[in-house]
Amino acid sequence: MANIAVICEGVSEFNIINHIVSRYLGDHSLNAVQPKINNDTQADEGGWSRVLEHCSDDDIEPILQLNDYLIIQIDTDSSHITPYDIPHNFKDGTPKSPRRLHAEIKARLMRELSSDIRKKYIHRIIFAICHNEIECWLLPLFYTDNRACKTNNCIKVLNQELSRRNMDGIPDTNKNSSKARKAYKTIFKNMKKRGVIEQMAGHSEGFKYFLAGLDTIVE
Repeated sequence: MANIAVICEGVSEFNIINHIVSRYLGDHSLNAVQPKINNDTQADEGGWSRVLEHCSDDDIEPILQLNDYLIIQIDTDSSHITPYDIPHNFKDGTPKSPRRLHAEIKARLMRELSSDIRKKYIHRIIFAICHNEIECWLLPLFYTDNRACKTNNCIKVLNQELSRRNMDGIPDTNKNSSKARKAYKTIFKNMKKRGVIEQMAGHSEGFKYFLAGLDTIVE
């Protein structure tokens, strides 16, 4: 069983990543480095800026000395904001493809890592780059039409179907609430098998790349 550290935007992102890893790979120990999580509750500040701050030598080196692998998760919805600085569109206003945006954001995260860290540890770092927000990865559980591939308003679209099925929705103003945790746990009941995870990933470039990273894990 591998020990896997996780740097991510929040507790909901950690729980989704944790569930995906457990169903795709089997039992592994996931350790929340950022944010801190106590009793399934986020205990300190989250967000993309904290993810970038933790991608420094002072943090990464000790993490990878204590863990076998490191997952770095980040959403793309705020990537145009300084100091993230990865615009969603080209200069002529044309939207970047999910593949192009994923590549640029991965390169942005890599720039936070020194050449020494990259040389020593890059084979043990896995990126979970979520186009817009990680909840977009969950849409294929409930939709088989073009909404399964949506990359905007994903929580709203997800909640519409959850409501139709008389399931608890995710409060987008507080994903750290007890109501949100209950909603995610209900959603996870539909993600029990590796084949389901693979089918979901087929609708998202970032999800596919994340699974490819998980495939490199060796116990």
